[in-house]
Amino acid sequence: MRGKLVLFGLVLLSSSAMADTTRDEVMSGAARCAGLADNRTWLDCFYGSAQPMRELLGLPPAPPMQVKLVPPAGAAYLNPAAHTPAPSEKSHGFVADILGTSKPIVSSVPMESYRFGRDGKFTVVLKNGQTYRQEESDLITAKWNRAPTTYLVTIVGASDIFILKVKDEPGINFHVRRM
Repeated sequence: MRGKLVLFGLVLLSSSAMADTTRDEVMSGAARCAGLADNRTWLDCFYGSAQPMRELLGLPPAPPMQVKLVPPAGAAYLNPAAHTPAPSEKSHGFVADILGTSKPIVSSVPMESYRFGRDGKFTVVLKNGQTYRQEESDLITAKWNRAPTTYLVTIVGASDIFILKVKDEPGINFHVRRM
């Protein structure tokens, strides 16, 4: 009887220790998602980081798309808070100060050129000379196949990550960074 109690105690301690290391692994994965700027992508990454706990508890696995967003140990998405712009001296109103401005930086400017990298992410050069590269964390894939000058681009944003919109593609917002 005493041997069974000792064995039962060891099982409880080992499962508790296993849960603690799994919790650490989940929290570490979630922390590596912190640099994602897009809330939906961050949430998918956050859910994907819980995969080790889901496995331990015998729950159905998270969708592969969510799991693949979690950077491996030792890697992380860049933290956008480290690159916050200097505050403007003049207030633009309460809502604009909180949410940022929606005034376009560039409006209906044609592309000069575009190219796709091996990962499918694009780099765009506009007629005004500005160059933008699609963020690695952006899940949308551009399907451009016409001459670059036929695409009119609008850029909106108030930080170092911008939204690129193409006139012929309503509802599609690409996350880009100015080069």
